Amino acid sequence: MKTVISILLFSFFWLLGCDSSPDLAVNSTENNSTSTTTFEKIKLPNPSALWKDSLITLSQTIDGSVGGRLIIDKYYMSESGDSIIVKVDLIIPAGAFQGTETITITVDQNDAAVHFYPAMVFDDTLRLFQSFEGLNLDSHSTGTIDFVYIRDDGSMELLKKNGTQIILPQGIMRVQNAKLIHFSRYGWVRSPN
Repeated sequence: MKTVISILLFSFFWLLGCDSSPDLAVNSTENNSTSTTTFEKIKLPNPSALWKDSLITLSQTIDGSVGGRLIIDKYYMSESGDSIIVKVDLIIPAGAFQGTETITITVDQNDAAVHFYPAMVFDDTLRLFQSFEGLNLDSHSTGTIDFVYIRDDGSMELLKKNGTQIILPQGIMRVQNAKLIHFSRYGWVRSPN
């Protein structure tokens, strides 16, 4: 029951953010670029003292022949008292990998990024819907924010995705249907332009 309510709330808030106000920017074009470019990571607000040791993570055992879905819908309180909401919805299609794996999703504690474990490459593309809400994005322009693959060496690569949605006044960044062909670190960045 709790899972059903969480899914319904996630869907409601997802749809609620889809308005046509001038502060809303949606990049709905399919992003097919895979070129590496220079970006600056978007930082997460520091958690309040009561949340310092909190780690947002989820592990679930998935049979690759059946597929599955992992959903995180959590929050923490920042030092300034704001609620920072993190949502992750990872869809693993049947046949994406061989055998059974324990899949782990961990939200980065410093940057607006999500880590996926174990390191593996897939036979079929996984789909990711992810958002952060409650961030201070006042100093950012909607056209300069993007969701990317972050390599271990710190370099970044654009991903194929259906689009991003940035709502500056509410501090919301959403990626819709990012296509993952391997597990690694994926996160939000700002172009220095």
